[in-house]
Amino acid sequence: MDDYWQKVQAMNQDKVLTEIESLTKRLYQLNEASPIWNQVKGMLDDAQERHRDLMAYQHNEMDNIPDVLNIGEIESVVHTPDYSKEELLTNIAKFYYDKDGPIEEQPIKEQEQPIKQPEPQPEASQEFTIDVPKFGAKT
Repeated sequence: MDDYWQKVQAMNQDKVLTEIESLTKRLYQLNEASPIWNQVKGMLDDAQERHRDLMAYQHNEMDNIPDVLNIGEIESVVHTPDYSKEELLTNIAKFYYDKDGPIEEQPIKEQEQPIKQPEPQPEASQEFTIDVPKFGAKT
C-alpha cells in the first residue's frame, strides 16, 4: 500500500482524477464480499485524499487575502507631562481640594435598628403539635 500511496502523491490533479474514475469503475465490478474489494476501496480512499489535498493547496494559492488587514493609519499625539516634585504635589493637592476648601469625607452613618428580644423557646418537655389537613378528609 505504501508504494501505491507514494505513486498517488506523485500524481498531478488530472492523473488523480483519472485514477479515481478507474478505481471507482473497478470497485463497482467487484463483489463486496471479495477481499480485493477492500484493497481497491483503500486505494480509492488514498486517491480521494490526495485530490482533497490538491484542492486545498490550490485554494490556498488563490487566496489573496493577507493575514493582517490594513484598515488605515491613525495619527496621534502623545503628551507626557514632565512634572517636578513640587508640581506633582500641587496637582495632587488640587485634585483633592475643592474651590471652596478641602473636600470632607462624609462619615457613614450606621442605622440604628431596634434590638429584638429573643422569643422564649419552648422547653423540650413541652409537646408541639400542628393540625395537618388530610387529603380527602371531610371536616
